[in-house]
Amino acid sequence: MADTLHLHDIAAECRIGVNDWEREAPQTIWVDLELAIDAALAATRDDVQATVDYAGLVSSVQHLAQGRPYRLLETLAEEIASLVLAESGTSRVRVRVKKRALPGLGHAAVEIERAAARGRARRRAVRARPRPVKALRR
Repeated sequence: MADTLHLHDIAAECRIGVNDWEREAPQTIWVDLELAIDAALAATRDDVQATVDYAGLVSSVQHLAQGRPYRLLETLAEEIASLVLAESGTSRVRVRVKKRALPGLGHAAVEIERAAARGRARRRAVRARPRPVKALRR
């Protein structure tokens, strides 16, 4: 699929780091997602229900990151990829997780790309009904 949904700089507070002192207090991490989508279907209908609920996806990623402490960016990236594949019905996702790591370094990042099990995304797309967009909380 040639169409891609990009979500950049999803901010979440996360207890993450190898050292105990890094996990004592939450620190901000940023997540970038790229999902394979079929933009033509949503575009021809001009219907939000025919596309990915990215407000819900952002909320899910933030909730996951805040849910427990992590030692490695790699672990968090893998869990986010699994979540996105399960919730969005996409066939492929690229996840980049970034954090400020060291003085003098803008950020450290891990980027992974994962695909749904063969046929899983296709079966899900056929069976799944589009989910309504969740209202943004104010």
